Parts: sequence; C-alpha cells; structure tokens
Amino acid sequence: MTAVRKHLTQSIIWRGFYFITLLLVNIVLSRVLKAEGAGIVFYLTNLFAFGVLVFSANLDGGFTFYASSKTIAHEKLASLAILWTLIMGLLAYLLIPIYFKHFDSDILYKQLNKSYLGIYYLVGVLFINFFTALFYSNNNYFVPNVILGLSNLMFIGLVYFGVVTNASNSDIIQDYFQFITFQGSLLLIAYFTVYKVIPKIELPNSRDLKALFHYSSISLLGNFLFFFVYRLDYWFVKDWCKQTGDLGNYIQASKLAQMLLVLPQILASSIFPQLASGNNTKDIIESITKLCRLFIVVFAIIFLIIFCFGKTLFPFVFGVSFSSMYWPMLILLPGILCLCCSTLLSAYFSGKKQNQINLYAAAIALTIMLVSTFLFKSYYTIIIAAGISSIAYFIEAFYCFIQFSKHEKISWKQFFKFCKQDWMWIKNLFAR
Repeated sequence: MTAVRKHLTQSIIWRGFYFITLLLVNIVLSRVLKAEGAGIVFYLTNLFAFGVLVFSANLDGGFTFYASSKTIAHEKLASLAILWTLIMGLLAYLLIPIYFKHFDSDILYKQLNKSYLGIYYLVGVLFINFFTALFYSNNNYFVPNVILGLSNLMFIGLVYFGVVTNASNSDIIQDYFQFITFQGSLLLIAYFTVYKVIPKIELPNSRDLKALFHYSSISLLGNFLFFFVYRLDYWFVKDWCKQTGDLGNYIQASKLAQMLLVLPQILASSIFPQLASGNNTKDIIESITKLCRLFIVVFAIIFLIIFCFGKTLFPFVFGVSFSSMYWPMLILLPGILCLCCSTLLSAYFSGKKQNQINLYAAAIALTIMLVSTFLFKSYYTIIIAAGISSIAYFIEAFYCFIQFSKHEKISWKQFFKFCKQDWMWIKNLFAR
C-alpha cells in the first residue's frame, strides 16, 4: 500500500468513527428536543460557526500547510494556538452580547444565555480545529478522533442521565455547548502529552507569522464565501418559512445531507498535507479522479434508498416532528454529490497554493444562490431553498473541474470513465 493510500485509510477509519458518534449526538438531541428545540440549537450552532470562521482567521488551514511542510515548528504553532484562542475568547466575551442585543433578539428559547453558549462554542471549536490540524500534519488520525468520538459517546450518556432525572431542555442545550469546550481542552492536553511538548510560549518569528497570516488570509476569504454557500439558506428559511418545524426540518435535512461530505472531507484532510509536503503528487491526482467516480455510484445508491424509504425512515430515526425532511433531503443530494467532488478538488488547489481558484468558485456559487433566492422570494419554501442550494453546488463543482482539467490536462472522458482498475484500487484502499 502506498503512503497516500495508507494515510487515506487511516483517516477514513478514525475520522469515520468520530463522525458516526457525531451523527448519534445529532439523533439523540433531535429526539429529545424535537424539531422546534433542535432547530434553535442547529441555528445557534450555525451562527456561532460563523463566529469561529471570523475569529479563527482560518489559521488552522495555515497550521496544516506550514506544519506539514515543516516550515514552522509544531511547538511554536501550538503556543500560537493557545494564545490566539484565549485572546479571541476574550474578544467574543465582549462582542457576542452586543450582537444578540441588536440581531437575533427574537431567539428566546426558555431563557438560554445565548452569549455564554457562543463563548463555549467558540473557544472549544478553536482548540479542536487548531490541535486537530497539528495532529493531522503529523499524520496522526487516531488520537484526536478517538478522543472526540469517545467524548461524544460520553455526552450521549449525559443526555440520557438528564432525561432520566427530568433535566430541562435548556440544561441539555447548555451542557451541549459546554461539552464542546471540554472536548477542545482534552485535545490540547492530549497534544502536549503525546508529543511531550513542554507548555511554554514560543511563538513563530515575524517572518513566519507574516507568511502564516498571508496564506491563511487568502483561504479565509474563500472560506467566508463557502460558509455562506453552505449555510446562507438557513437565515432565509428562518425569516421566510414560518410553519412550525420548518427551520428544524430544513437544517436537519441539510446537516444530514452534508454529513455525506464527511468521507470527502476525511480524504481531503489527508490529501492536502501530502500535496503541501510535495510528495506523491501523481498518485494523489489519480486518487482524486477515482474517488469522484466512486462517489457517483455511492450517491446513486443513497438516492434510491432515500427515494424509496425516506418518508418513513426520517420520522422513525429523528422523531415524528421531522416529517418534512424528505423532499429537501432528496433535492439536496445531487448538489451534495457535486460538493463531494469539489471538496477533493479544493484540497488539490489548496495544496498547490492556488486558493484563488477556490475563492472564485465560491463567489460564483454564492452569486447564483443570492440571485435565485430573491427571484423566488414570493414562492420561497424549504423545497425551493433545497433546489437553489443544489444548483449552486453544481455550478461551483463545474468550475472547479474546469480548472482542474486545465492544470492536469484531464478530459471529461478521462475523469468520468469507469474501468476495472477502479474497483481494484478501491478494494486496495480499504484493505489492511
């Protein structure tokens, strides 16, 4: 097994374990909180995720690149991660209450302190993103994902205990956001323990910091645009779709559809460090084309399963309040297939330091989404929202493929033509 396939396999196994536990957390919260309460949690998580994007300055992407290429010492990046998170946590403490005073003040779910929830989420996710990036740059997929996965199972146990002891939904929601801070702290401690790094402030020099922030800033703008491409519809659904449970059903369908991006994201997180290090480029390009062909087959099967059984499956798994998920989920699936392919292509461009291509792709998709949304404002439903998103995802992936084919001189026929070697390659990829 080549080095690339070994890293891909390890990444799939351990990140797959983590994301399975994450799905279980999603199911448990949905059944306990119902569509209305879960919709609030999903919306707040989406809102705070935007805060993470702002406050992180996309440094985790820069961490992966410069740690993988061994340009900046891991110890210095770890110190910067701690210092940056503490400063951003303090800044969030000052700014988040101001946001809720002027925006989203209508979210009053059983007197939750939304500002504190935002701080818990921000600090926890920053630690998770930074130290996961450092683990991955060392090709260590086991430790961070086992820690995150086992702690997710621990949280499920905590929710069960809360239900048994008649804890309120507000208490369960608060525990959920606090647990994210707990997970981030565990990763921090694990990193310093595994690599026997003495906790001390040793920051990168000014030249390295300039390079780090320059690289991250280019990716940051692209990530801003991608964030809105993936999640801008949540705000429109919240404001324009007023039927009870619409927000929870739509975000649940979107989150579940985007869970199918887990495998491509796992693979991308392994492809990116390899490209950044300059190793195995030919093997990686071959892997990208074969994996995209595999996704087409997998998604055709998933689409048929959901088409036949989705109407009964979703209420059975998530609860009867999620009976409106079927059509948004079905409509989103073709677009998610496109995102699966573009995720790998985006990792290719990032590893080649051509982040501007990802930026243009996101800008095109976001423009399509905004124009289409306002054109259909009078008819806007969660089904229309799903259709618009799916079209935007297709256009974004199409642009990425055109650029990839130009760089690697790969035609449509070469990219999408199946051959017997594909199945042998896939078998070897997952072979021990």
